[in-house]
This record gives sequence, structure tokens and C-alpha cells, in this order.
Amino acid sequence: MNGIAGKAAGAVTEAALKRRGVRISSESVPTAAGALGMRLLQPPGSAQALVVDLHGGGWVVGSAALNDRLTGHLARAGFAVASVDYRLLDEARGIWMHDAVEDCSAALRWALDEGARRFATDKIFVIGESAGAHLAALAVLALRDQDAGVRPAGCIFVQGVFDLSATASARSAGRDALLFDGPNLARDLARLAPGRDEAARRLPDVSPLYADLSDMPPALFVMGEIDPFRDDSRLMAERWAEFAPTTRLDVPAAPHGFQHFGAPTAGLAQAFVRDWIAHQLENRPLSVENASS
Repeated sequence: MNGIAGKAAGAVTEAALKRRGVRISSESVPTAAGALGMRLLQPPGSAQALVVDLHGGGWVVGSAALNDRLTGHLARAGFAVASVDYRLLDEARGIWMHDAVEDCSAALRWALDEGARRFATDKIFVIGESAGAHLAALAVLALRDQDAGVRPAGCIFVQGVFDLSATASARSAGRDALLFDGPNLARDLARLAPGRDEAARRLPDVSPLYADLSDMPPALFVMGEIDPFRDDSRLMAERWAEFAPTTRLDVPAAPHGFQHFGAPTAGLAQAFVRDWIAHQLENRPLSVENASS
């Protein structure tokens, strides 16, 4: 979607949310690197929880405002949302992955402190899609390492990328892979960690699949059947389950980014996400470990 079309679609979505009673505002969080922008969606009534949203876009495109269509269903369901405009990777400007992780960590800290007071809830969740899921995992791990015991109530990882050395499904992606140059996907992932060989790209500071996952919160992994990164979600869910309650939603015939394409499975997956959060608020896990839309 080009910039003009994206802004137009965003304006339509914002208007629709406002008609449903969702209040939209901006927040600026001071950080060592400067002001970090966030877009706040407040539900019509009191917030049941606050969800920190980290958009996708391959680490290089996307914005909080353009994610309204994916987060609006949460606000309509009674959850406050804080979408983060983290720094996008830009080699010319010297912005690298660790900068984005720092921004996402700062947003989580804000949510667990000021955000909790603002929305009168101590239930903080984080949701990330694609690159945003990768950043969410790294940010939650950084928060745990910096402040033992401080963590969100739960994590939702939607079609995440967790191994920059490329899992088997990413390596085998062909020319028919939607959204990606399948045959060169492993090479493109390597560009995210310049100067590192394959072994170094498996280090946990860039590939959370290989991190110590102890003391992690409950998590939901949403994966698509024909997503080149399906092995990332599967393997990360298996490892996460060794340390915390884990739910995996397998969406049949779903490519990467299926939520953006208007397929019926998109609404079903969003409903599952809302239901999963509700179950966490009730302190009881879903009765299934694997589900299908």
C-alpha cells in the first residue's frame, strides 16, 4: 500500500473507530534517544487491560496510525491500545535493530508504569506482528534482564520472526511466497545483522529463539500455514512452552500478513486473540494448546 492510499485508509478507519466511541490521542514518551511517539486508543468504557502494539513492516516501514485496522477490534472490545512508533531501521541515518528494541522496551516500561495509572489497570499485554513480534520478544527479554520479575501479563506473537539465521521454512521459500523474495529470504534476513556470520546471527540479542526464556509470561503464537516464517512460530512456541503456558493458533491456508488481506480467517483470528486475553484476565488458560481458525 502506497503512502497516499495508506493515509486514506487510515483516515477511514479512524473515523469508524470514533463513531464506535473509541477515543484516539497521541503520547510522547521521553527516552535517552529523544521523544518516542505512541498512538493511544481508549475504549468507550473503562479499560479491561492495556495492550502495547508493535506494528509489522519488515523493520523498515509501517507506523502506529496505519495499524488502527488491526488494533481497533481490541479497543472496541474494551481494551486500551498503545501503538508504538519505534525507530525504523535506516542504515544512512545509523538506526539499527537495537535502537528499535530500546524504543519498544521504553514503551513497555511506560505501559507498566504511567500507562497502568492512566488506564487504571495493572493488566498489560504486548502484541507484535511479523517484525513487531521479533521486537516484542527482544523487548520483553530485555525488560526481564534489567528488572527481575517485571513483565507483562501476556504476549501475543503474530507470524513472528525469531531466528535471523533463517529457519527451514524461510530457507525453503520459493518464488511463489507472498510479500517476500522467497529464494533470497535468508540473505535478506542476514542484512538485518550486518557484519555477523550465520552463527552470530543465532545469538539471542538478535534471535530470541535462542534466548533463555525462563520467567516469561503466558504467550499466544499465531502462525499461518503457508507463511515462510511458520517454523519460527512453531519452534518458538515449543521453546516458550517449556517455561510458561503457551497457546498456538494455526491458521489454515494463511500467508504472511493474512490479517491485512480481508480473508475470513482474519476476523476469526482476531476473535481468538480477544478470547485469549480474556482468559488471561480470568487467570485460566484456554482449554486447547493448538487451535485452528
